[in-house]
Amino acid sequence: MARSLSTIINKDKRLKPPPFDILSPGISYTLLASAFLLLGAGGTTPLSLALFFIFIASFLAGARLSRPGESVRYPLVWRLGLPLIIIGAAAEFANIAYAGSLPLAVPSARARLIPALSYLSFLIVPGCLITMTDSLLNGRAREALFWVLSGTFLVSLLGYRTEVFALLIGASISAYYVKGGAVSRLSAVKLGAAFLAMLVALNLFFFSFRDSPLSSSLDRFSVTMQVFSSLAGNEGVSLFGVSGGIIHASVLSSLRIIPGPSTGPRTYISQLVGVSSGSTTPTILGIPYLDFGLAGIIALGAMLGFLFGSGYKMIRRGDVDVLPVHALCMAFLFITLETGIADAIVLIYLIGYFLLII
Repeated sequence: MARSLSTIINKDKRLKPPPFDILSPGISYTLLASAFLLLGAGGTTPLSLALFFIFIASFLAGARLSRPGESVRYPLVWRLGLPLIIIGAAAEFANIAYAGSLPLAVPSARARLIPALSYLSFLIVPGCLITMTDSLLNGRAREALFWVLSGTFLVSLLGYRTEVFALLIGASISAYYVKGGAVSRLSAVKLGAAFLAMLVALNLFFFSFRDSPLSSSLDRFSVTMQVFSSLAGNEGVSLFGVSGGIIHASVLSSLRIIPGPSTGPRTYISQLVGVSSGSTTPTILGIPYLDFGLAGIIALGAMLGFLFGSGYKMIRRGDVDVLPVHALCMAFLFITLETGIADAIVLIYLIGYFLLII
């Protein structure tokens, strides 16, 4: 503990990103969106495809217009790591005790979890990212691995996959920047070409052998795109949406944070597409398009591009205190491309990121 306290503010540390950075928001998000559209090609329509292109163009425009915040140290970021892990772990074990079973082993136990405690338990993810990044910055690779593995184990006990993916992706992003990046421009082109060829091959396989186990897993992307295509097709070309923000409001009202409908946004989407039970992921564009139409998609893309572009320019400048928060939010930016921004915890992370970089 004494060693951690002596280095926790990373007083003399600076980042040195590579000249060509494949993880810059403009490059990585465009590549990911292209991969997602290729994998989900079976569920796309001309309208849904056009809306995605508009969204990515708005994101790139926002990133281009972004500006870094002032070069100010934020030592508080590093001091939050252990407290967040402790709070998250305590909430998780209290939640498991209340449910009476381990959700990872008994999936039905998830229905008995207390939502507020579940949200608190998700704080393990940013806590472990902070402590892991701090360990890497100070040359303690084994300790960094311990935090990642411990966080993955703890979060997985509740049976949620999104937070596990977010922790692993965020840890990879942090490690990439701490090590200065390891992908040259030529290597990135080769990797991108190989990845694109693999996606095309997988799509051909998917359409040729629809009943195989692998095609069933790939079908998730097509189904998600089909949901968005159905929503967009039902509304047609809508400039300002049809639901007036009620679905966005349900992110908070479903948790009783604000007055409003008790139905969560994904359940709301399920009802619209005729799914009788469970929740449905509408891609990142589903909810904004229903609530605010084409204007909402353009605004969302521009705001996200500006936010992540500004944070990334601080990373390029070497501002180490921004790294764990940037890595966390980038991980969720990637994940929500399919799932949509439909969770209060993700909104809280994005607001925290915004407050850090302005």
